[in-house]
Amino acid sequence: MDNYQKQAMAFRTETADEAYALLNLAAEAGEVLGKVAKHIRDGGDEESLRQNIKKELGDVMWMVAAVAADFDLTLSEICTHNIEKLNSRKDRNVITGSGDNR
Repeated sequence: MDNYQKQAMAFRTETADEAYALLNLAAEAGEVLGKVAKHIRDGGDEESLRQNIKKELGDVMWMVAAVAADFDLTLSEICTHNIEKLNSRKDRNVITGSGDNR
């Protein structure tokens, strides 16, 4: 994950600043949803949808890597923390429900 982050950030331009990365993370996630919505509306083959989702998720991943870098975080520490959080919730039998700090 960290190797991906390092390589991906090599393509970052000066204009892709912190605000751009944060705002465009939401935009790219929306494009993933848009591809699925159009597939539901218009139909089409599943492989085309799969390939479109792969492309859009790649854009989401780039934005996540950029936002993480802006906060001096690595993707590996984010992923590790997430798994630890999920394991804790499972151990405490609160994997379902709502709230960030359950």
